[in-house]
Amino acid sequence: MKYSLLSKYRSQLMGLAMLAVMLFHAGDLDLKLRALNDWRRLGFGGVDIFVTLSGMGLAMSLSSREREYGEFMARRAARILPAYFAVMLPYTLCLLIAGRAELSTFIWNSALLNYWVRCPGGFNWYVSGIMLLYALTPPAVKLLRRCRYRVLALLAVAAAALAVSQALMHDDWWYHLDILYRVPGFAVGIAIGLWIVEGRSFTLRDGLVWAALLVTGAVYRHLRVGHSYAQLAYMFTLTTVPVCLALAFLFDRLPVAPLRRALGFLGDNSLEIYLLNVSFFSEHGFLRRIFDPGPGHYIYYMVSFALNILLGWALHKLIGRLRRLTPEVVR
Repeated sequence: MKYSLLSKYRSQLMGLAMLAVMLFHAGDLDLKLRALNDWRRLGFGGVDIFVTLSGMGLAMSLSSREREYGEFMARRAARILPAYFAVMLPYTLCLLIAGRAELSTFIWNSALLNYWVRCPGGFNWYVSGIMLLYALTPPAVKLLRRCRYRVLALLAVAAAALAVSQALMHDDWWYHLDILYRVPGFAVGIAIGLWIVEGRSFTLRDGLVWAALLVTGAVYRHLRVGHSYAQLAYMFTLTTVPVCLALAFLFDRLPVAPLRRALGFLGDNSLEIYLLNVSFFSEHGFLRRIFDPGPGHYIYYMVSFALNILLGWALHKLIGRLRRLTPEVVR
């Protein structure tokens, strides 16, 4: 077992996370069995996987090649923002035409401030939040690289982030928890990226620590009745990395090549699929007037998921072709 398995199967893990998020957003999809519906609700943690693996990938990239801060942010913006604007602009325009948003919404969405001002009709929080984490990544990588007590530093970051989250929740700023609850996972992802670059071995002690965190998270989930985001966020803070390690180990050992290819495809296109999923494919009331045969919405979700994935792939391909026409510094 090696930490590098997380890098080797990063696309597959992100693909699985994307499926989990899509199922989570299918809020009224009844899978008939309580256990299955509970698992569907746990798709909330798919974003935790995205955030953790993003931290890992960025740490590995910055460790392999030093970049000026401006160049680093330009490359991150070039990767994220074309897809964001390609989806956000037409979606926000549709909301304006339908009278569900104001012109100020268009301005806040375009400035990536929609999440922070919480404007009516604001676009999904993820891009605004993740760009803040990206802005903090270069100094965080430098600090953790030099830190002698890296684990203690991670514990301090986790404690501080969760404490601030609780304070904001009590002061009714709860809507900023989407990103704050993911700060510990992002920091751990950075540390894992550094461990991979440094060739750190996965020891028996490491395995016991991750297993203990997984068990603690499972026990916490069992004891805390309900499905509040706060409860799930605490659980995923403990369980995201051990779950990813276990899945990567299974991907590496089991004869599941077709599954790996399918999940890798989803992972490689996950940003575009996600953005479409939280915008146009969240408009269930409108879409069901067009197509929703049979009870239970099963066929509707099968078709909408397939279209969501297909259009996400097409958008990814289009942006890739356009990106090749841009200067190398922003690719």
